[in-house]
Amino acid sequence: MGLFFLNATWSGRPLVDALRELEHRGLHLIYSSEVIQMEMTVRSEPRATEPRAILDELLREQHLHAVDGPKETLVIVRDTPHAAELPSVAIPVALDQIVVTPSHYGILGGQPEQRQFLSREEVRALPHFSDDVYRAINRIPGAASTDVSANFNIRGGERNEVEVLLDGVPIYEPFHVKDLMGVFSTIDAEALGGVDILTGGFPAEYGGRMSGVIDIASLTPTARRTEVGISLLNSRLLSAGTFSDNRGQWLFSFRPGYLHQVLKMIDKTSGLDPSYYDLLSKVQWQLSDSAVVSLNFFSSQDRLRFDESSEHAVSRSRDDYLWVNARTAITPRLFAQNVIWAARIRRSRDGNADDQGDHIDLHDDRSFDSAALKNDTTFDWTARQSIKAGFDLRRVRADYDFEAHAIEQQSILHFGTPNIVDRLVRAHPSGTDVSAYVADRITVRPNLIVEAGLRADRQSYTPDGTHFSPRFNVGWSITPSTSLRGAWGRYIQPQGIEELQVEDGVQQFFPAQRSTHVVVGVDHVFSHGWSARVEVYDKRMSHLRPRFENLLDSLALFPEAQADRIRIAPDHGVARGAELLLRKESNGPWSGWISYARSSVRDDVDGRMVPRSWDQRDAVTASVNYGHADRWNISLAGIFHSGWPTTSISPYLVPVGGGNYDLKINTGPLNDDRLPGYARIDLRASRSVPIASGRLSFFVEAINLFNHANVSRVAGFNITADRNLTLTTTRLTESIVPLVPSFGITWQF
Repeated sequence: MGLFFLNATWSGRPLVDALRELEHRGLHLIYSSEVIQMEMTVRSEPRATEPRAILDELLREQHLHAVDGPKETLVIVRDTPHAAELPSVAIPVALDQIVVTPSHYGILGGQPEQRQFLSREEVRALPHFSDDVYRAINRIPGAASTDVSANFNIRGGERNEVEVLLDGVPIYEPFHVKDLMGVFSTIDAEALGGVDILTGGFPAEYGGRMSGVIDIASLTPTARRTEVGISLLNSRLLSAGTFSDNRGQWLFSFRPGYLHQVLKMIDKTSGLDPSYYDLLSKVQWQLSDSAVVSLNFFSSQDRLRFDESSEHAVSRSRDDYLWVNARTAITPRLFAQNVIWAARIRRSRDGNADDQGDHIDLHDDRSFDSAALKNDTTFDWTARQSIKAGFDLRRVRADYDFEAHAIEQQSILHFGTPNIVDRLVRAHPSGTDVSAYVADRITVRPNLIVEAGLRADRQSYTPDGTHFSPRFNVGWSITPSTSLRGAWGRYIQPQGIEELQVEDGVQQFFPAQRSTHVVVGVDHVFSHGWSARVEVYDKRMSHLRPRFENLLDSLALFPEAQADRIRIAPDHGVARGAELLLRKESNGPWSGWISYARSSVRDDVDGRMVPRSWDQRDAVTASVNYGHADRWNISLAGIFHSGWPTTSISPYLVPVGGGNYDLKINTGPLNDDRLPGYARIDLRASRSVPIASGRLSFFVEAINLFNHANVSRVAGFNITADRNLTLTTTRLTESIVPLVPSFGITWQF
């Protein structure tokens, strides 16, 4: 929480407000109210542009300076002969800046530190398909993802259990090509100022989802900057800068994408030709020394064509968001952020059939509209106590127009037995979605902070009433280099009005799903830039609504019309795990990390504990990076995890007379078998060089460097019979992503 100022005029502002802005821009400051007094103001405009240099100028005129503190912090002290010595008694900190939440990872921040997973330079150097920020995020411990999708599961939760916020506004399904499992995210990493990822135990200000949070802040420009780039998968234009003596700022990012050529590399017979774009724009203005307002627009559009013979399937989607964000320091201790936003989402799918008797007729038009007012307020009651509160009022409406008809004479599960789906749905739900929270953060001791909060949520269109979610977080600095964080909380996920499962014949909303998190984590900073984190978690899930999955092949273009579509209705679920992350900071040419996660997620289905389809018992991610400024940077990254669950089949023969037999199929218990393990190593080489008209950056990349054949889908079964009519079954699998080379070049001026 806290006020986020623009990089505008500094002179005349309270010094404490200027320090808060520098904290938002990446510095981690420690100071006391005796050193930074409320009456101190900035006397002259700093000439520097970098946050640390600005800090030095602001402090110098007050006869203060900053020294290095523990865990990448800066301690502000007076100019005395002994000022450079770190005090033996812990100094009170700006209370709302302290992280008391376990399972917190930051990327793209302005300064590497212990709890930042990837800095901006590390993200740029890391091999990740299409420079997609989500494909960098999905390397965090506890994430499970496929080659095809940029989306991922967090600690056993479903993919829709992650709340995505962009400058305080919730973004629904931020993915391109949604009908291919969401191949890329819709947000340009270079247009972002920072990303906070919370994988469990998050505090009361976050609600609506029960597994994780991705809290994204757009870039705050500090100088004029234009970038033009092109890569194998997209082009990009970014423009940012300031105006009116730095009181105003603008940001514009536009990326058109083209996936067709890569699909041809993967499958030469593919008729898919996706096209898409995303656009992010922002204009900010500093109204006064204590208030700033911004106008934001975010849009993405997709079109997926498929035209092989008579199979016509065309999918279209468009998402538009418009919002105003006002941030105000009402008093030096009272900060408020208010957001007014509106969203409009449109989906259209066609379909068609071939003329071979196996045909699918599909028509799917749906839309979603939302308008909302959101408030977040922080009040520093004392130097040792801070109170947070807020509310979110939304008016929502959805329209569904769905038709489906499918007859499959041949499929993985049905041999000669038709699979018939015949549905017609017309639904127009509307209502309100209201939430509020309050939390109290107290410094119990100089090295011990606790936060207790309560959240309430209510949706008018669902069958249940108001839900209350208590949360509790604690942060304890055991030593200057060792911290312990813990969390307990209840998390509620109501069904969104846009999540009605009409494609599977469901026309009513279910009660909210519930989850209870218990998380404990320990961080330790070693010498020479090494740090480690260990976390254990237990997540209990209840009131789970039914979900629909394709039992064997999850990559179908129209999965709801396939013969292996099944309904899974668990009574409850349990996710447990332990995660280890070891990092080497980039304070030299070498940097990197390695993480290991041991976990399980299971559902109680008809009295049997069944692993979820994305359950990965053992998972390792690792990265090694070597580079110097203005020289080549080489980054090698790997992902390894145990095989995901799958379901076996049992074929048998039924005599039909005359010595003839019909082949029948029984499936085994749900997810009673496992696919082979997964292994992939990626490589990126990049370099940035100054030129007369700016700077040129380029990279070459190889995804799946050793062309490892990882199983992506079950394509069918080969069933043979010997003379004794004994059947032998062999699973037929496909590996979709081979070695994929890529490249990109960016001109910055």
